[in-house]
Amino acid sequence: MWFLQVVATIVIIVLVFALGLSQGEAQERERIEKQRRLEAMGGKNTSNKYMRVK
Repeated sequence: MWFLQVVATIVIIVLVFALGLSQGEAQERERIEKQRRLEAMGGKNTSNKYMRVK
């Protein structure tokens, strides 16, 4: 009977690890997408093409 408990525990740990990894990858992709959007709008440098001072 203890063997089933060990197997169930291992399955739960693997599931939690896999879900955590996929969540981390999703957050990383979102961070990269935000960074690209910011750079496309001219965010990283001081000469923002949408906020030029005349």
